[in-house]
Amino acid sequence: MEIRKLKTKDIKTLALMLGKLKSEHVHEIGQLLGGKKQTDMVQVGLNLFHIVAADLTDDLYSWFADLSGMELAEFDESGINTIKDIVTQLAQQEGFKDFFGSAIQQAEIKETSPESTTS
Repeated sequence: MEIRKLKTKDIKTLALMLGKLKSEHVHEIGQLLGGKKQTDMVQVGLNLFHIVAADLTDDLYSWFADLSGMELAEFDESGINTIKDIVTQLAQQEGFKDFFGSAIQQAEIKETSPESTTS
C-alpha cells in the first residue's frame, strides 16, 4: 500500500484534529518535532500517532483512510501493520516536520482566536 503525497488540505485536516486536543498534547507534539534529526522521523511519527490517537482515533483513521485511498470500512479491516506503514511513509515524505509545524501553528491560532471562545 502506498499513500498519496501530503497536500495543503491535509494541513487543515490535521490542524482541526490538533485543535480538539488539550493544549498540553499540542505542546508535547511541538516538543517532539523540535530538534529531531531526519533519521528519527519515523519514531517521531509513531509517537505523534499515539498522542493524537489517544483522543481522536476516529478522526485520525478517517484521515489515514483518505491518505491511503481506502474507504473507512476498508481501512478498519486492513492489516495490523497498515498504521505503521502509513506513519512510516508520512515521516519519510519531504517536509514532514514543516507540515506538522504548520498544522500546530494553525491549531494554536484556532485555540486562541476569539471565535474559538464563543459557542
